[in-house]
Amino acid sequence: MEIVKTISNKYFNRCLRLYCKAMLGYSSKCGMSIYVIGARALRVDGLLRPEDMTPEQWCWKNCQYVLSKAKIEPSKKERQKNRAAAEKRHTVGKKPKKTVNKFVTTDDFLTTYEWRKLRMEALKKYGPKCMCCGATPATGAVMNVDHIKPRKLFPELALELTNLQILCHECNHGKGNWDQSDWRNQ
Repeated sequence: MEIVKTISNKYFNRCLRLYCKAMLGYSSKCGMSIYVIGARALRVDGLLRPEDMTPEQWCWKNCQYVLSKAKIEPSKKERQKNRAAAEKRHTVGKKPKKTVNKFVTTDDFLTTYEWRKLRMEALKKYGPKCMCCGATPATGAVMNVDHIKPRKLFPELALELTNLQILCHECNHGKGNWDQSDWRNQ
């Protein structure tokens, strides 16, 4: 379990030591990690650590609680370090965010020429038959062209033919935008 740290280790350790001193009367013992002592202090305070969490994870999970009990304010320099550390942790290894056209997620998108053209291509490619239940217009079904990965969650795939499938109105309505079932290969 990854715990997101939004403050510096140095500041948190200082707060944790003060908290342990207040709760246990000591903040260090020979060969003991501050996190093991912190987990003991949290246990004394009534917060029991789950078996699947390490003492360090448990201390960081209860970071806000420890900080509220320690009642020390970080210096201006520490606040700047904390902000820089948090920004670094939240950007390391992540791709820059794409700017997404919010128009794609609206109902007006469905009236555009680009969508209607792509819709027709999908109907020509797959035919007017529901890929889920097999209903056709001959059996009275109204056909919809469905986004397998919903426009709301994946706006960049809104105009991709590979993200479209043909469903009858009932199957499409039942699928909604919470399901990503691909019925093309069934």
